[in-house]
Amino acid sequence: MTNGENRLPEPKGPLQKELREAATPEKVWEAIKKAVEAISCLEITTEVTGVTEGGKLYTKIDLLQSDRSNQIDIKFLKDPDLTELRGFHAEQVKLAEQDIQKKLEFLKDLATALTDIIKKAKLTGEGGK
Repeated sequence: MTNGENRLPEPKGPLQKELREAATPEKVWEAIKKAVEAISCLEITTEVTGVTEGGKLYTKIDLLQSDRSNQIDIKFLKDPDLTELRGFHAEQVKLAEQDIQKKLEFLKDLATALTDIIKKAKLTGEGGK
């Protein structure tokens, strides 16, 4: 990898940077645990700004516990002009859930692969050096 062709892109967030810089299996595992915690809660907010005064729809989903809470400003229930935004918000929640599910599957696969690498390293005596 000295010619730079196989270099990974620069990390965009603190967890990506921490994972990239992890020098031991333990530090890799800690970074993975933080990433799982960070993506296990999904929050979606749809706010109305401009003509109407600050109505919003808010959904929070704990993906690990399957808990969901919603907040709907009364304006979204009474104002017929905001009816379409309820559907828009519901679609955004659905898309976000799908995206997070893909990320959770990726992290699961990554954890499995890293666990296998760590086990092989320990078996060959490379672990802890």
